[in-house]
Amino acid sequence: MNYKRIKFSLLEFLFYAACATYYPYLVVYLRGIGYNNTSIGTIIAINSVVVVFAQPFWGMVSDWMSSIRKVFILCMSVAAVLLLSIPLYGKIIVVALVLATVTFFESALMPLLDSWVVKGIAEEESISYGSIRLWGSIGFAFTAFLVGKIIDGQSVNTIFIFYAVITVLLVFCIFIVKIKDDSPVNKLSFKELNVMALFKSYDYVVFIIFATLISIPHRAATIYTPNLIESVGGTKSHLGLAFSVSALSEVPVFLFSHYLIKKFKPITLVYTSCIFFIFRQALYIFAKTPYHVIMAHLLQGLSFGLFITGTVYYIYEIAPQKLKTTAQTVASSVFFGLSAIIGSYGGGWLIDNLGLKNLYICGVIISVSSLIVLYFGNKLKRQVR
Repeated sequence: MNYKRIKFSLLEFLFYAACATYYPYLVVYLRGIGYNNTSIGTIIAINSVVVVFAQPFWGMVSDWMSSIRKVFILCMSVAAVLLLSIPLYGKIIVVALVLATVTFFESALMPLLDSWVVKGIAEEESISYGSIRLWGSIGFAFTAFLVGKIIDGQSVNTIFIFYAVITVLLVFCIFIVKIKDDSPVNKLSFKELNVMALFKSYDYVVFIIFATLISIPHRAATIYTPNLIESVGGTKSHLGLAFSVSALSEVPVFLFSHYLIKKFKPITLVYTSCIFFIFRQALYIFAKTPYHVIMAHLLQGLSFGLFITGTVYYIYEIAPQKLKTTAQTVASSVFFGLSAIIGSYGGGWLIDNLGLKNLYICGVIISVSSLIVLYFGNKLKRQVR
């Protein structure tokens, strides 16, 4: 039995369980206290601006300290404390500022965890990233469904309590099972953390442009899933079930990711994910019942699951040795941050002014455009060489 697999699997399970109490229901909470879609989109867009700067910052701090573990514990703990205070505020400007502060600490956690796992299992031939990451999907699925059931009969404010409780369990487990860094003990100087060196890489820049485009409609669709569920007559339980199905659909992809990475190049997995992103957006256009939406969420594994698996390995391949963590956090901050800014604000505006279905029609167009960017970007590189 490989104890490193068990430790990282537990870390993934608890971390994504915490995410499942917060991400799927933030829009529900904000709508519940009276904000319209444009206001909600503005709040999330402000948070996304913070992501662009926060993720590279914490990635650089982590590389400088040669410790993902310390940075992870700090960011997770501060985010939990701040989220507990959210129900105390009523004014939109205060809520927006507190959520932006939460985002500053919380947004780097996913790429930090990805880098932590990839580094931790780098010399373990029998363990793949996907075999660890699938436990995150299981934790997310279980918790999202459970929380959806609970808040159907309780105040949605309880999501912040759940997040704090799971955070305490997570930090406790990190200390008890001794999940340590596998980073080199030699710290880097800030001079060595040359982030601009990443943007001198043609492959890195083209991929970030593509990833930003493909993530815009995906982020918008995820953020406004509560609106779609409600528009077809669904409840918070249906919403929880949709996010649970999404997470569970990732499990087979992550389970066989070791085989997929050996069989195919990471960029091939990314190409394949694009097809399913496009198909998924198209299905949202024709959804008539909550179960149509839930069925569309079954494509999460073949879209986002393949995308994130290919992306993590692709970036790890092309990044300089001393900037592995920084490369992950910078890429994630740019394409998830920018896509969330555009997807949240633009999506909210589209829904309020042109209707919900037009959000998904635009999603199809942007997804197809992103695939064209990636294809011709790589083709141009081959021609130049």
